[in-house]
Amino acid sequence: MNPTDQSLDQQLQALPRSIEPPQDLWPAIQAAIQPARRPRWPLALAASVAVAITGSLYAWKLLHAGRPGLPGELVSAPVSAVSFASPQQPAYLRAHAQLERLFRERLQLLRPDTRAKVEANLRIIRAADDNIRRALENDPASPLLLELLENNQQQEINLYVSVVRNTEPELSGS
Repeated sequence: MNPTDQSLDQQLQALPRSIEPPQDLWPAIQAAIQPARRPRWPLALAASVAVAITGSLYAWKLLHAGRPGLPGELVSAPVSAVSFASPQQPAYLRAHAQLERLFRERLQLLRPDTRAKVEANLRIIRAADDNIRRALENDPASPLLLELLENNQQQEINLYVSVVRNTEPELSGS
């Protein structure tokens, strides 16, 4: 019998009521309907690098800019010897070492190009730290330099935390 000999209703009734799709279609469908998850840490990393670079440039400017002498009555009393070495308290050292160890482990989970950028940013932060410490040797009472040092050290910790948080394995069931 020719398909044109049957009415459209007869042809529709002859079709199967349901068709099971192949099992391998679901991953493609699921990927198409779920929004892509964008990582948050690149923006935070860029901001921390910008702050580190700005601090380094400002410290460099302070070191190399000629400052006029202060009038005699505004000169403060001599500053006693101050150390700007890294903190040496055992609890701090243990916590810092543990965070840095976890950072190094998680850093290996990143793609090579991302890992290289993070390592370059860490070098920038550490170079800024060295520059600020050298500036503090010349001006140990500078509140600005002390604040820059504290902020720069916080940037390093923030970088560690950012890498650790953004490489945490997904929690099952979420």
